Amino acid sequence: MSPPRSLRERLQSTTFLAVLAGYGVLLLLNQGLQALQRRAAHDQLVAVVRQELDSGRLELPVSGALRLPGGDEVRRVSPSSPRGPRIERIGSQRWLVCARSGLEVRQNITAALESERRGQFLLLAVAGFSSLLTSALLRPVLRNGLLQPLEGLSQALAAAEPDAAEPERIAVAEQPAELRPIANAFNALQRRLAASRDEQRTFIDGVAHELRTPLTLISGNAQRLERLLAAAPEVAATPLLQAGRAIHAEADRMTRLVRDLLDLARRDGDRLELQLLPLDAGAVLLATYERLDTLAAGRLVLRAPAAHADLRVCADPDRLGQCLTNLVENALKYAPAPTPVELAVERRDDTVVLHVRDHGPGVAPEEREGIFQLFSRGSAAPLATVSGSGIGLAMVRLLMERMGGTVQVADGPGGGADFQLLLPALVPSLSMKPTPRTV
Repeated sequence: MSPPRSLRERLQSTTFLAVLAGYGVLLLLNQGLQALQRRAAHDQLVAVVRQELDSGRLELPVSGALRLPGGDEVRRVSPSSPRGPRIERIGSQRWLVCARSGLEVRQNITAALESERRGQFLLLAVAGFSSLLTSALLRPVLRNGLLQPLEGLSQALAAAEPDAAEPERIAVAEQPAELRPIANAFNALQRRLAASRDEQRTFIDGVAHELRTPLTLISGNAQRLERLLAAAPEVAATPLLQAGRAIHAEADRMTRLVRDLLDLARRDGDRLELQLLPLDAGAVLLATYERLDTLAAGRLVLRAPAAHADLRVCADPDRLGQCLTNLVENALKYAPAPTPVELAVERRDDTVVLHVRDHGPGVAPEEREGIFQLFSRGSAAPLATVSGSGIGLAMVRLLMERMGGTVQVADGPGGGADFQLLLPALVPSLSMKPTPRTV
């Protein structure tokens, strides 16, 4: 199926056909008017001939025809066979012939028909020229009056910031009268969206604030309970110790979830705070390994980087550790125990790559982009032993993009998935001072 034609093409073709149709109607009307004029002139000739014959100034021969001064002819015919005016061809000439009351009048209209034909050809030529001229003149009119204003409006719509402070995102007064309703409707839609986003942010900020306090209390009391139970020598305290550790772990998980939700709510309003500073990616990877090794039941494996590899990047150490934590937790969920989850870091040209590799089912190529969308999970999700929220990988992409990097997934060397965090390598001349930023 061919794509639809543009508005400019349709307007030009429609105008071209409309001009041709107008001239066609004019041509038909001209032909009808000339036919009526011929009929009237012929009737007048017949009346004059009848009058001349009745007055005796003309006398018809008994046989043959009487030739009139203009080349027309008159002859006697049977009165019982009247015929209306009709055009007959004799040789190269055209005659308009009628028979009335025993009198036949033949009028030579060859010259008149040739003149009419030349007029018709001239009218057709004028129609074609006018159509082409109208189409050519319509092109700049459409470009200046329609296409350029539409292009300008499209660029203004694309550049409009939903979080801008001004209530009018598109300057309505600068638009043509035909496009002002569209600009007004867009501005009204933007205002409604901004109000909805403000309400959403206020709600999420309030919920996150309300949840932080009880979660902090739960986590703190769980840690205190762990310490008390760990110090008790009684055997009966073991189940309670396990329960305290479970409460502590779940409280920490809920705290991270609340933090992720709050960060996602802040992403559109550029309120996500990051402290970007030069750091060693290998040191961050090592710190993540040491922090998560006990929780991973010994399944984490840290691969040593190449000797003398320059692994310096500019990033937020806490946020980079958060990205690695999310990837490790994701790998532990999807990779069957007791298969290991490998952590590695390498230098590729001007890029530092941190790897989190597992030996799970992997990620299908067609799903590698969608799993980083918010609340989206791959087809391997039902295989996970722990349900997920679909937030962790979306947070990884958001944080990596705000730190100037990317995240991607590839096939692992020994099967499974290889999640990769890519950051630009630090320029040697870059200052080592921290640069807090809100991005």
